[in-house]
Amino acid sequence: MNNKQIFINKTFLFLIFVIVVISSCTSTQQKADTTESTHPKYLEVFINEESLSNATIGIFVANSETGEILIDHNTTQSLIPASVQKLLISGAALETFGSDFTFETAVAYTGKITTNGTLNGDIVILGQGDPALASSRFSEHYGEVIQKFKKAITDAGIKKINGKVIGDASWFSDPQIPDSWIWEDIGNYYGAIPSGLNIYENTYHLSFESGKPGGATTIKDTDPSLPWLSFYNEVKAANDNRDNAYIFGSYFSNVRLVKGTIPANRKNFTIKGAIDDPAYLAAHQLTKALIKSGVSISGEAESRFTSPIGSTANVLLTIQSPPLSDIIFYLNMNSINLYAETLLLQLAKKKSGIPDFEGACEALEDFWQAKGMNTKGMFLEDGSGLSRANSLTAKQLFSVLNYMKNESKYADEFIRSLPVAGKSGSLKNFGRNSDITGKFVAKSGYMSRVMNYAGYLKTDEGKDLLVVVLVNNYTCPNAEMRTLLEDLISGISKYDFDE
Repeated sequence: MNNKQIFINKTFLFLIFVIVVISSCTSTQQKADTTESTHPKYLEVFINEESLSNATIGIFVANSETGEILIDHNTTQSLIPASVQKLLISGAALETFGSDFTFETAVAYTGKITTNGTLNGDIVILGQGDPALASSRFSEHYGEVIQKFKKAITDAGIKKINGKVIGDASWFSDPQIPDSWIWEDIGNYYGAIPSGLNIYENTYHLSFESGKPGGATTIKDTDPSLPWLSFYNEVKAANDNRDNAYIFGSYFSNVRLVKGTIPANRKNFTIKGAIDDPAYLAAHQLTKALIKSGVSISGEAESRFTSPIGSTANVLLTIQSPPLSDIIFYLNMNSINLYAETLLLQLAKKKSGIPDFEGACEALEDFWQAKGMNTKGMFLEDGSGLSRANSLTAKQLFSVLNYMKNESKYADEFIRSLPVAGKSGSLKNFGRNSDITGKFVAKSGYMSRVMNYAGYLKTDEGKDLLVVVLVNNYTCPNAEMRTLLEDLISGISKYDFDE
């Protein structure tokens, strides 16, 4: 074979190689294009948004009646759930305790009452974890709790107390804060920690007076009164109608730092903080009420977290909470973190007798695993979703929605607790005056760079769908992200999946 023939053969082989490579690339491109074309156009538009180019997205849509999977996009990716995580504890609590379950709080005494009305012992408020005690949401149910306790004591003939009033919070033992909650959260109302004895949703109102934009503000008072707290006020007035003020402080400190801004030129603008020791507050308020009614008390109010007193106390009055279904309603409708955390600890107490967050999260995961959920990729730090260290997959949230609708006998109570798009709760402004108003019933979850929805959607053709959309680390403003999600869910409601 001469050099010319060798050159021709090599050239021929190279041309064949190029043709094969081009053919392969074309085939791959055609395959990719075919795969992409199986996505509805509205989904392609959403996924390819520039502001989502650095985001992680999980979307799962299925027919709630047949179980047919309609959209399965990145559904096993672990993502920060924020408040959609409340669906897990809501369902588990209903299944574990029943919709009619109630918490109890009692007022009792230790020691003996003499014939002249002297109690040689203590008054004890016995908490059993009721997260809603004296909540304004349930004002008709509870009435004036402290006054009811006072009346029960005076009706027992007690006129003098050689002892003190104790708030017994030992039901959940020592106060706990999940390790991964951030400093910015724990001093504010949404970071209120659960106690064996809660009151007023462990929330106080801090009132300010403000002047011109850029000027200093003045703290007026707290409601309820918390005279043991001291505040360092760095809040400024701003030409902005939003509450941008934050309270910094921990459970074991009586000092609070308040920073940020509030609207200018307000005589009475309030923000909400977390009560550091609700058991002590309850004891303090009852002490004051008794003294005001003429009962003398030798000791100072205190809270207690160990050595339960209940077994040795004589109960004077027991107050029951509303049924669990009503507590679950507000937990999801208004996304109340305290309710979720209290139910989480209650779950652990029932399972192991040890109500700590680590064991409680294990109990919650075990519960859903027993219901058939694949919990791989689930990481739980709390019950409310406040921690950024929580992770869930879209498929896991789908499992909760599917079980609670199709297998739970508490389906009605569960679904009733979810906000309705454009009408109620945390979805009141989502999809308002749009195609999904009244058709999308879901739990939302928001935090910095996180916006999620999980719930039930009625399509234009009358089909019932289970929808989970999780978006982490988007780069657009929140209002724009909300609009994108409204358009996505609206697209799902209009799409004919039978085409």
